[in-house]
Amino acid sequence: MENIQAGSFSSGPTFAIVDSGTSLLTGPSLQIMKIATSVGAMPNIMGEYTIDCSKVASIPDLEFHINGKSFTVPGKDLVIQSSGTCLFAMMGMDIPTGPQWIMGDVFMRHYYTIFDYGGERVGFATPK
Repeated sequence: MENIQAGSFSSGPTFAIVDSGTSLLTGPSLQIMKIATSVGAMPNIMGEYTIDCSKVASIPDLEFHINGKSFTVPGKDLVIQSSGTCLFAMMGMDIPTGPQWIMGDVFMRHYYTIFDYGGERVGFATPK
């Protein structure tokens, strides 16, 4: 992955996987903290972030730059609303020997994902 960008945040080149078993988007804790605090999200004791529901409309889009193409998740979709609480759908996870980012269901809701095991590749398409 060439870059992950949200507002003034930019990751630079990084490693990522796509995983349908991960509900949120995860990334290095320090980078997630920078993104979360920049949009006004506050950490909770579970290692997740909540955000005032009135701020959802002002969250910048999150862009993943992969193989020269941009895949955008709208800012409003970086929040999961339930029972009057707004959960910021990004969480810090430091994996010493694995990928730095996990593109979970939050990403996969926007892009049809094809896992080509034989070709050892993953493809994305915008659903119509």
